[in-house]
Amino acid sequence: MSHCIEWRRDRRHIVLPICIVRPAPSDLTAYSGTALLDTGATATGITARVARHLDLTPRGKRLLGSARGEEQVQRYLFRVGLTPDRDPDEPPAFPFLFEDVEGFELRDNFRLDVLLGMDVLSQCDFQMDRRGRCRLAFG
Repeated sequence: MSHCIEWRRDRRHIVLPICIVRPAPSDLTAYSGTALLDTGATATGITARVARHLDLTPRGKRLLGSARGEEQVQRYLFRVGLTPDRDPDEPPAFPFLFEDVEGFELRDNFRLDVLLGMDVLSQCDFQMDRRGRCRLAFG
């Protein structure tokens, strides 16, 4: 069954609501925030404040290449949750979870909570029209 979310991008960025969930299947502790959708990023990143809030265990540093060059960054295991759109008459939906995402820690000056990379986006269908309407289908 496919789910989707639809929204409008802002003038310069494609941002969407997201939740980051602890990696243990029986633990639904989550952090709700905002993600920047980035088709140029190979992996998903979270800020240190999200990692601290969820008490995620560091998995060690790894070399990460970006537009700013290469640097060693901390890695974490977590789940990414997207809440599908629903009819207002339906009960609230649980988020659809992308399991076992090994993401990296974003720099301290990153303004949003999450950078959603191709590790998750490659499991979705993304559309955007020239009027700024966006649609992400998943599941």
